[in-house]
Amino acid sequence: MILTVNCNPAVDKTYNTTGLMTGQVNRMRDFIILPGGKGINVTKVLRQFGVEVAALGFLGGYTGEFIEDALSKMKVRTEFTKIRNLTRTNINIIGDDGFVTEILEPGPRIAAFERDLFLDKFKELAPKSECVVLTGSLTEGLEPDFYGKLIKICNDGGVKSFFSAGGDALLKGIEQKPYCLKLNRRQLEYIAGVKLSTEAEIIQAAYTYVKKGISKVVVSMKDKGLLEIGKSRVIKAVAPRVRNVNTVGCGDSIVAAMVLGLVQNLEEEDTVQLAAGIAAANATTLESGMIPQDTMNELIKNVAIVTM
Repeated sequence: MILTVNCNPAVDKTYNTTGLMTGQVNRMRDFIILPGGKGINVTKVLRQFGVEVAALGFLGGYTGEFIEDALSKMKVRTEFTKIRNLTRTNINIIGDDGFVTEILEPGPRIAAFERDLFLDKFKELAPKSECVVLTGSLTEGLEPDFYGKLIKICNDGGVKSFFSAGGDALLKGIEQKPYCLKLNRRQLEYIAGVKLSTEAEIIQAAYTYVKKGISKVVVSMKDKGLLEIGKSRVIKAVAPRVRNVNTVGCGDSIVAAMVLGLVQNLEEEDTVQLAAGIAAANATTLESGMIPQDTMNELIKNVAIVTM
């Protein structure tokens, strides 16, 4: 079983329209409503590959019920802590003019007793899991070191953790040395404190954290591919160019692929190749975290791999 942590999930509403005009009435052509958030996206990808997943985190109100019901239909084991406040809704507006506008609600406030209930459940389930995925933003009521505490619980129990976050939560989390750290270029620049202009600089900055005890650092670079930096080598993968329909969830697809590599005992090159192909396939569809299999298989065959 894989455990995914969802500290700030959301109901994602995605609209299609000709274009968005501020200060005017905007009529949407169509829309879809889906369970969202980074951990939810990872969960959805893993289930498509038949992996047993338990999802826990915080859900509240009718929006929380929508997410739990959708995951249950995917045969995900749901272990969410119920909260008094309402789970957020996010809006993604995709215009025919190529512009994508995101409207993100603030997450609900988590009370201290709700946080403690979650921690009790996490301490129970984490040792029984093959690995734990910790990704996404923290909501109000969760301190920046919250992920760090969860990573420490994993490390103390000998469970591998896959971690991806931003801001102070990222800084505090990496102090506890997760097994795998997934970053984009902007996040790596944030924790390194410098602008990274070349691939060599990205590799050097990422390797700093490998030397500190993180087994592998994966850095996504949009259409320039992704890098896996490990103790003894660097693997680069570049997927063929695709027509991007919706890039939300591409980073989450990479995290899911890294977990799949562990679960399926894949070679590192095969895992990175899979990650590049899944992420590219995710970008071709409106629904994030739902991978078109035929597109994915074709893309994976044509992913360019370089080992350094």
